[in-house]
Amino acid sequence: MGSSRFVLTIFVILQVADGLMTFGAVRVFGPVAEANPVLQTWMHLLGPGVTLLTAKTVACAGAVLLYCVGRERTLLALTSLVVSLAIGPWLAVLRDFSQ
Repeated sequence: MGSSRFVLTIFVILQVADGLMTFGAVRVFGPVAEANPVLQTWMHLLGPGVTLLTAKTVACAGAVLLYCVGRERTLLALTSLVVSLAIGPWLAVLRDFSQ
């Protein structure tokens, strides 16, 4: 159970990091910086802060639920997806932007 708690912790940290990087990019470039068209729409309706806070809270709540019901592999797979589909691309953009 200790390793699944670690994965949950990493998932939450990655969600916070993704939310902060997305928020920063949206402040500079507008909602177009968000690749998810559903979140883009909600950003237009409610603003980026409320939209991202809600989306990340829902993601973390889902992760906690997976942790509580013992779905460690699913949580690990989702954590890997966050790294490859959210954090990785933002790090690539920041690397290119800083050069």
